[in-house]
Amino acid sequence: MGIKLVRLFEQAGAIGGLVARMRLASMSQVTSMEAETIDDHPDRVARVQNALDEIRKQFATPREEKPAPQVVVQTGDNQINVLRRYMATYLDLMAQRSLFLGDTTATVRRVNEAGSTTLDVQRMSVWFCDPDQSKISCVDLFERQTGRHSSGVELSARDYAPYFRALRGERTIAAHDARSDPRTSCFAKGYLEPLGIYSLLDVPIWLGRKMVGVVCHEQIGTKRMWTQDDETFAYLMSHFVTLALERREREPKSNREEPPSSVRLASLATGALPRIESGSG
Repeated sequence: MGIKLVRLFEQAGAIGGLVARMRLASMSQVTSMEAETIDDHPDRVARVQNALDEIRKQFATPREEKPAPQVVVQTGDNQINVLRRYMATYLDLMAQRSLFLGDTTATVRRVNEAGSTTLDVQRMSVWFCDPDQSKISCVDLFERQTGRHSSGVELSARDYAPYFRALRGERTIAAHDARSDPRTSCFAKGYLEPLGIYSLLDVPIWLGRKMVGVVCHEQIGTKRMWTQDDETFAYLMSHFVTLALERREREPKSNREEPPSSVRLASLATGALPRIESGSG
C-alpha cells in the first residue's frame, strides 16, 4: 500500500472533493485505487505531489463573483432524485465504455446525448483546442429537441479573450446569466441572443496537465442557477472525454483512426471551418 500516495489523494479530496481527486488521477496517471495497492516509489510520489501542487494552485485561484439570477434551486427529495439520476448516467456510461471508448468521435456523441438528457439542457457540445490554444473547434454539438448532431464551428481566442482566459484558469465556468457574466458576455450578440441561450455550464477537458478542450452545456429560454451537483456531473462528463483521449494516446499510431492524434483533431480541420463573428462590434 502506498501510504504517501493515499495521503496525497486525501489532501486532494480536502482541497476540492471528487473533482480534485479525479483531476489528480488524470494529471499524475495514478488512480486513487492504485494508490492503495502500489508502493511509494519516489518517482511516482514526486509525480503525484507535483500534480497536487498544481491542483492546489488552481483551486486557490479566486473565482469571479457571479450574478445571482432569480431562479429556484431544487432541494429536498427532488435534489436526491437528481443526484441519483446523475450517478446512474455516469455508471451507465462506465458500464458501456468498452462499446465506444476506443472511438473518440463515438464517445463524444454518447457523452453529449447522455449528458444533455440527464442535466436537462437543450444543447451540449464538445470542443477541442488547437496545439497552441489559439482557437477551439466544435467536434460535436447535440441538439436534444431534434436529436441532431453537427460540427465544424470554430472560436478564436483573439475574438473571445475573456472566455479563453477563464478556460485556462477555472475548474468550471458556471455562468448563470451568460449574457452578463464577464467570462461569457463576449458571446452575447453573435451567439447567445440569436439562439436564445441564457445560461452556460462549461468544463475544460484536461489531458495530463494540458487543457485540450471544453464540454459545453447550454440552457435555452430561461436562466438557470447551476448547483454544485450540476457542476460535478458536468465535470464527470468532461472526465469521460479525457478517458477516451488517454486511451487514444496509449494506442500504437498504426491502430488509431484518422486523424492520428485526438488533440490535433480540431487543428486539422481549421482551414475550412465557419467562424462565429465576434459580438464586440
